[in-house]
Amino acid sequence: MLELKEVVYVDMVPTGIESILGVDIGGTNSNFGFFRRVNGNLELLFSVHAKSQLITDFAALVKQVLEYVHAKYNIIVKYSAFAAAGVVSERQDYAKPTNLTIAIDSKEILKQTTLNCAFIVNDFEVIGYGLDSIDPKNLVMVNAGVPRARANRAIVGAGTGFGKCIMIWDRQLGRHIPSASEGGHADFAPYNLLEMDLVNYIKKERQKTCAVSWEDLLSGDGIRLIYSFFHMRAQDEIVSHQPPQADDIFKARKQDAHAYATFKLYAKIYARCAKNFALDSLALGGVYIAGGIAAKNLPLFERDLFMNSFINCGKQQELLKQVPIYVITDYNVSLYGVAEYMRIEGMCG
Repeated sequence: MLELKEVVYVDMVPTGIESILGVDIGGTNSNFGFFRRVNGNLELLFSVHAKSQLITDFAALVKQVLEYVHAKYNIIVKYSAFAAAGVVSERQDYAKPTNLTIAIDSKEILKQTTLNCAFIVNDFEVIGYGLDSIDPKNLVMVNAGVPRARANRAIVGAGTGFGKCIMIWDRQLGRHIPSASEGGHADFAPYNLLEMDLVNYIKKERQKTCAVSWEDLLSGDGIRLIYSFFHMRAQDEIVSHQPPQADDIFKARKQDAHAYATFKLYAKIYARCAKNFALDSLALGGVYIAGGIAAKNLPLFERDLFMNSFINCGKQQELLKQVPIYVITDYNVSLYGVAEYMRIEGMCG
């Protein structure tokens, strides 16, 4: 049995009702959101959280969470969907999360629980579904730009891994449709000798025979690698060769020169990745930056640190200036997205 933590979002959780379950399986935490329908909308009642790295049997965890909720609130759940990083099977019944050892198998989940249905969807695809459900105050503007209502949108985000998603306007449906991507694993191209040295350092440290990807740099582990690289260049020692956690590195940037160098380089690389994706997708509807690293470190996106790298483009600088950029600070955008996915796409009836 795994330790479960609960967060409540309403004054009083109703008992004896039927709820909808939306789950976001992250590399660090697996988050179970319980919703009810109110006047055609979805209301998040509470969420239950478990440490992803401790999970050995995901279906057994789902059973544990459902039994916990039923015992505490007498809540029944029949409909569910699960968001996971990685490519989802054609039948939407299986996914192997990129940064976890477990698999998400809806057939096994249905076998071990009383759920009527369990669908699996890409984790960044559901962020696209959740954008319109969060409070606008939880979208922090980085660049106002000149938004086009029906233009493509792009979503990028760093956490345990690094994800991307393109949102394309559908004229018949009158809304944006998210399209999953594995672009976080595309090659990172170094700009200068410093970045080339960084790439070679990462390849040596991780014993990589393939190219270094965006995720290798922009994930939490990437922050620690960049920090270790700056120590190596200065010929400093890191105790036990274990750098601090990513959040601690950024917090120390005003006292630690290597942490400050890491912070600056990370912001520039993040901006470059967002720029390339904005150009690839022609995201004149906006670039939305998701993930815990961005939400906890808003100074990364201060204009002089981030925007100069974002608009650094020979022929399309003026175009990039028109791209609106926002940071998503609502941690539950993925849970709303999974629930909205079920509602909008008509999954589970």
